[in-house]
Amino acid sequence: MNRKIRFTMWLGGLLSLVLGLVAFGQSGSIQTGWFTVDYPQGWSPDEESISDEESYAKALFYTGEDLQAADTTVRVTATREDADSFRDTLIGRDISLESYADGSARTVSISGVSFAVPESGEEGIPVYLYRHVPSGVSYTVSVDGDRGNSAVSDLLSGISLTLTDEGNVDPPWPWEGQPFTPKLAPQMAGSYTITPAYLPFQESQAVQGIMDHQIARIGNTVYHLYADKLTAYDDSTGELVFVSSLELDDDYEYLSADQSGMLYVSQGIFEVIGVKDGQKVMQTTISGDLVMHPSGQWGISFWVNSDTQRVTNHGDSLSAEPWILTGLTDDQARQGIFKMLQDVAVTDQHILVAGNLADESADTKIAVYDSEGNQRMLLGGSEISDPDCLGWITGMVETANGFMAADGNMRRLYFWSKDGNFIGVIQVKDLLGTDYPWLEDMQLMEDGSVLLALTQEREDESADELMLFRLTGF
Repeated sequence: MNRKIRFTMWLGGLLSLVLGLVAFGQSGSIQTGWFTVDYPQGWSPDEESISDEESYAKALFYTGEDLQAADTTVRVTATREDADSFRDTLIGRDISLESYADGSARTVSISGVSFAVPESGEEGIPVYLYRHVPSGVSYTVSVDGDRGNSAVSDLLSGISLTLTDEGNVDPPWPWEGQPFTPKLAPQMAGSYTITPAYLPFQESQAVQGIMDHQIARIGNTVYHLYADKLTAYDDSTGELVFVSSLELDDDYEYLSADQSGMLYVSQGIFEVIGVKDGQKVMQTTISGDLVMHPSGQWGISFWVNSDTQRVTNHGDSLSAEPWILTGLTDDQARQGIFKMLQDVAVTDQHILVAGNLADESADTKIAVYDSEGNQRMLLGGSEISDPDCLGWITGMVETANGFMAADGNMRRLYFWSKDGNFIGVIQVKDLLGTDYPWLEDMQLMEDGSVLLALTQEREDESADELMLFRLTGF
């Protein structure tokens, strides 16, 4: 081979190498119906992560040779969604609705608009959030990796949002909305007339979350647990007047009280703490949701399909031992009739357990046990056509005349006599004038009446309203 041919081959190989280096990390553009990203050299789009649909678009970009070995990734998404979903995301990212609405939240500028930054954004993967109200589209930009790298700023500067006014108008912010007004009407359950009374909060309680609210009442104080906040209200005037609020170290999901004034606050599979007079006074190793007997001497802890425990109060500490419902997930080892538990109530005389049967029907039933754990009754219909066919029980009480249960799924109240005979059922919408309420919790009051907590979406869709009612007549 002569020198000229060898030189030509070398030059061609060098040219191919140079072209290959230029191709690696080359600039380009990705366009969707909701945004365009002009990415600079050093960034590459992940083709499998690009989507452009009628109501959703996403794109993922990375630095490095491939996605698996990427130093940094940036994901851009756009979603057509309702305002409530976006507001839930803000709250979940520790961005208050008030700070987002008035512009006081931390922000970064992308495509000429302000994206909100979570206060905890310095840790983990930062997420930037923005909602374009006229189109009803919410945008999210997340950065995983070295976000201080100038290459990230270069990529973010290449994002352009396609903002089209489609006439969308979001509902008012919760503090601007109109509280829900119930319309009360007594209803019959068998021969009983159930009469409701509204216990309004002095300041309307607009909430974002549903099916996560717990209540307890001691004397004239009503306690409300939601996530990491335990709030006390005085109800002696016929309305709920704010008294105090205790910020907890973590989110909690279940609330129980005894006659001494102790509140037992449960996390589910994690710890139970004791709170009294607005102060945390007990730290325990008890797991599950703890329901105490009114005396405070003992109680039952449960959680979904975990073993139930009988809990004993030693004054400054609690101990636990297995109760009669164990091995719920094991057909061979199971003790008792349930494979999943929904709720437990401990009354003066009985232990009420709501759950799904372990047989093929998986029906929801309420078993009534005595204090020794002997089953005395089984409440609830077996056919879908039965008026007492149960869905998901969110509250149970034993009154002077029998048993009462709140069904969060069916939005009904059920009544049985002391010997377990079914008396009747009431639709909550007929009793309270609600539209599509979520029955949160139910507690027996000292005078024998029943306190019912529910959430209901406001008519202007600004938020869900937390409301409490006192029921008498049974």
